[in-house]
Amino acid sequence: MEKIKFNLNWEIFLIAGNLRLAIIVIPPLSTYIMQAFKLSATEMGILTTIPLVCFGIFSVLAPLVIHRLGTQGSLLLSLTLLLVANFVRIYSLPLLFLGTALVGTAITLLNVLIPTIIMERAPEKASILNGLYIAALSLWAALIGYSAAFLAKNIGWQAVIQLVSLPPVVALCGWFLLPKKISNAQVNDHHAPMPQKKSLKQLLVKQPRVLILAFFMGMQSFIFYGLVAWLPSILSNLKLSVLAVGGLFALFQFSGIPISYLIPRLKTSRRTLQTVLIFLLSGYLIGLGLLLLGKPSLLLLTSAVICLGLTTAAIFSLSLSLITTLAHSAREASAIGGIVQSIGYLIACLSPTLLGQLKTSVGNWEVALVVLLLLACCTFLVGLLFVSSADPKAQ
Repeated sequence: MEKIKFNLNWEIFLIAGNLRLAIIVIPPLSTYIMQAFKLSATEMGILTTIPLVCFGIFSVLAPLVIHRLGTQGSLLLSLTLLLVANFVRIYSLPLLFLGTALVGTAITLLNVLIPTIIMERAPEKASILNGLYIAALSLWAALIGYSAAFLAKNIGWQAVIQLVSLPPVVALCGWFLLPKKISNAQVNDHHAPMPQKKSLKQLLVKQPRVLILAFFMGMQSFIFYGLVAWLPSILSNLKLSVLAVGGLFALFQFSGIPISYLIPRLKTSRRTLQTVLIFLLSGYLIGLGLLLLGKPSLLLLTSAVICLGLTTAAIFSLSLSLITTLAHSAREASAIGGIVQSIGYLIACLSPTLLGQLKTSVGNWEVALVVLLLLACCTFLVGLLFVSSADPKAQ
């Protein structure tokens, strides 16, 4: 049994490597891509938004795909699609947009699939595996975000994007190395009815906290993807060198890795979650507040980036781990995960374009940062609502 858990840990680590690589690799290469395909800034913004739109539209359909194809079939489909899409999207402008849409679709399925795999294979270790999955996701993203521009100068931007086709191959190989034995929870759950459209409505009626969690997921994702899209530009406007901007952006990704592993392992009692939410609000206020200063020193900017990296990683980790606290089976986890992520990413996909338009209209980033600050406060309040609406007997 210990061997199964160990192997599953590694497989979760490998699958998580595919959840942000194909998205994070694009911003550092945006200059090369715009020059190669003669894209405008607006078209480049659309390209970076496409995966988020896919997350929002297809997340609610992912549980139906998983039910039809099974866990293994869904994993094979998503990883194969990711492999092919990354490899071909460099060859022409239509393939660039089509491939990016297919990348978003594949990652959408993986986003919903991982909690399902965890609930099937090792539900008793859900908190540990959730932490491992989110920490690994952040680690892979940080590595590609830091190295993409450097690699592009040496091997070409096309080769960098095609290199992102390798992690799906490794994850596929890892899956077939897993023992065939599954837990009793999976066997029992295999015969459980899959929630269809009617039962999804019943799920929302019986568990209104699912909808609250969806808005919580959406608002924190809005802040995160806004920062991913525009943090380098915000830092550049503060007259930092290209090297400093790249280093701080990598620090933003790296700094959240330890906490994203620890958050899912915390107790889900009301008092603990309230304390976590207060720390998260403080991180947002400090990080965004320091960016709003006129011309902060490099030390203050580093502090701001670390605060935002810790906070965005922690709150994303919390959002995903709360999905499994609402689910009683693997099938229910996929259904709840689909609803939460669909609504959440539909909200998040507005972020890069809206913040960019605010900057264009006003001429600086101050208004956009204020909007993010206000949204951080709203996220905190929605989180408190989720916590306070829990059944006291479950605490």
